[in-house]
Amino acid sequence: TFSAVQSRYGVPGEIICSIWGNETSYGTARGEHYVIQAMATLAAAGRRADFFRRELVAALRILQAGDTTPQNMIGSWAGAMGHVQFMPTSFHAFAVDFTGDGRRDIWTSIPDAMGSAANYLRRNGWTPGVPWGFEVHAPGLPGNRAQRKSFDGWAGAGVRRIGGGPMSGGAQASLWKPAGEGGPHLLVTSNFNVIKRYNNADSYALAVGHLGDRIKGAGRFSKPWPPGEGGLTHADREEIQTRLNRLGFDLGDVDGILGEKSKAAVRTMQGRFGMSPTGEADRAFLERLRRG
Repeated sequence: TFSAVQSRYGVPGEIICSIWGNETSYGTARGEHYVIQAMATLAAAGRRADFFRRELVAALRILQAGDTTPQNMIGSWAGAMGHVQFMPTSFHAFAVDFTGDGRRDIWTSIPDAMGSAANYLRRNGWTPGVPWGFEVHAPGLPGNRAQRKSFDGWAGAGVRRIGGGPMSGGAQASLWKPAGEGGPHLLVTSNFNVIKRYNNADSYALAVGHLGDRIKGAGRFSKPWPPGEGGLTHADREEIQTRLNRLGFDLGDVDGILGEKSKAAVRTMQGRFGMSPTGEADRAFLERLRRG
């Protein structure tokens, strides 16, 4: 099935398998809520009522088309359905009848579900033949996601792939150090961002990409992951956001999640402090921030 899906859509089977694992633990945790009831409740609850009203109508259209039965339309409390957790509107846009039986069944047909996830990624911009990313050795270079170079360009800058794999070609990639200098260094491509169209979180895309590599037979990251982000606790990250807001950076609510706005502010302050402008906060940056 994965080979056939990959052949049709150009998305590696291990990536689709990884999405399946991350979304529903390979179909064992697909949710326990009747989607029509869940969508009707959320549409009436007030918060994001228009969004859930659209999803409710989309779910009713799925039943009207005969793709599944009311008894099978089970999903999460928020309406994500089936093996790969499509919202009803995503189902209409991306679900496929991979088996050719006349129904797009992401609830009981694994081929339909896997084909639908692959179609989702391909139509959101997946580039066949390009990896999501890979681990590299890049000490001293700033992990700036806004800076993109070809694989050849990164190789020319001294970056080396862990394990000695190929580092050539024109595909564009960014250097990312998600756990700071002491953690794994990664080159990530546009396909990493395509995975984020499924769930807009760096941690999700990294989980999908790395688990896919492990499914295919690769090993763990060569560097151990430091505790927390850059060795920081959640309270430390909240403190960093609070102090950056006080310095005039508009980071919004303090939530302890160092997203792109926070990383841009960290990068700016690292430059002012004479530190390497990686954009990745760690304990040394927090201590320097405390000193003012």
